[in-house]
Amino acid sequence: MELLQLILGYPKESEGDEDSTELEVSTDSPDIYRKSSIPTPYDVTIRINSLVALSTSGWEIVLGNSASEIQSNSSIPKDNRGVIVAVLGSYNRGKSFLLNELCGLNLPSGNLIHTEGISITAGRKQAENIVFIDTAGTDTAIQKDKLDDRKATEALIREIVLHLCSFIIIVVNRLRATDQSYIQQVLMHSKTSESKTNIIIVHNLLDVETVQDVETIIKNEVEFLFDAKPDNMKLKMNQDSTDVSFFHSTNNGVDIRHFIFTKNGTDAAKMWNSQSIDGIMNILQTATDARRNLKVITEMINFVNAKLPQLFTNTHDDNSSENNQKRLQIQMHVRKPFIVLSHRKDMENLEHDPYPLSLSPKLLYDDAGYFIGISSMDNGEWKPLYNLYETEDEILAIVELAGFKQGDTRVGVGEESITIEGQRVNFKESLSNPTTHQEKIPMGKFKLEIPFKCRIDQDRVTLEYNEGLYKFTIPKKKATVKYL
Repeated sequence: MELLQLILGYPKESEGDEDSTELEVSTDSPDIYRKSSIPTPYDVTIRINSLVALSTSGWEIVLGNSASEIQSNSSIPKDNRGVIVAVLGSYNRGKSFLLNELCGLNLPSGNLIHTEGISITAGRKQAENIVFIDTAGTDTAIQKDKLDDRKATEALIREIVLHLCSFIIIVVNRLRATDQSYIQQVLMHSKTSESKTNIIIVHNLLDVETVQDVETIIKNEVEFLFDAKPDNMKLKMNQDSTDVSFFHSTNNGVDIRHFIFTKNGTDAAKMWNSQSIDGIMNILQTATDARRNLKVITEMINFVNAKLPQLFTNTHDDNSSENNQKRLQIQMHVRKPFIVLSHRKDMENLEHDPYPLSLSPKLLYDDAGYFIGISSMDNGEWKPLYNLYETEDEILAIVELAGFKQGDTRVGVGEESITIEGQRVNFKESLSNPTTHQEKIPMGKFKLEIPFKCRIDQDRVTLEYNEGLYKFTIPKKKATVKYL
């Protein structure tokens, strides 16, 4: 099975496979997929251009012209895991250029290359088992009546990327205020995500030619604005070793590495570009603890299925909430290269009998509009923040639950976990027709399960409530020996 097939999620695994979603296509070859009509640096594009499009044909999957060049199964690890990297940034910052450099491709880049939905490129040669993900830009115009759909779609795409990737590369040119805002939003959401995300910023100075100009920009933008310090790494190639220069900064506890690129063919490029490529690739190749499941589309579908019931107010005639939730699930069409609502997977004409979908009016976004505030809605899905510490004898869990009194929640203590459930009242209920300007404190029901890596002494667990914090002291269960 080639890496392309792994990314696409077929052929179907055996019944013992643990993945909860399979892409059940009726062929074991990529022949069902349409090839892109324009040169593109991407191998696979999932055309998530509209959430509401799921009412009919859904999201088409298109192959790039060079997809057949992806390495064969000889390079795929047995556990199907590799490093997944998101390449993010505002429109026209050079993301396609960077992908070409990292993947060893030589395809067009620039203003004529436009990304749709989520685009995937698998690394070649030295980038084997590394998958790069690019996302659609946000600057294209759209009809007024479709603005809400576009905003929700773009926000969900960013949630998907944050979930899938263990590395995020943010591409900027000469630093602008919009870039700084964008970076802050990415840092904030990556820090609060369930899995650790590593951040790299590429300063793509595509119009800078001289070494002196680069040094000035580094001093004024990289070192001054980010408070970044010069750093270096040693790379060993055969019997030789070389130094790679980069910069390192910290923002709210998040470590960031900065690499420099300049205009190709210039003296500055000779100094910076090659070593920056080597440095980034070395980080990605050696990040064994950051590997994820390379079944990218399968993982994406599983993640989206957990979100869709929160995004839509279902307007179908079937009033059963259970049936509605089942209908708001997606999977691969059995014969066509489209991701569709599950109950439409066998339909021959996907434009026939549209399934009515309406975006929820409760959707909220952060100030920059990049990420959807699903956890801030009264949807019963939010989870409180918590810290977890461990000593030789016990575990300390501190859960942030401001506004709750002891007794307002239900706590369950298992052999290897604790579970907390409760409900926060909607603050607006006591107000008369309020106008909402910002709403980031989550409301409604919540359920949080904190798993441990060892068994605990359930009878000796204690709970202390103080100033909005639940503090659990959890003794570890000591191993005992019974002699016969």
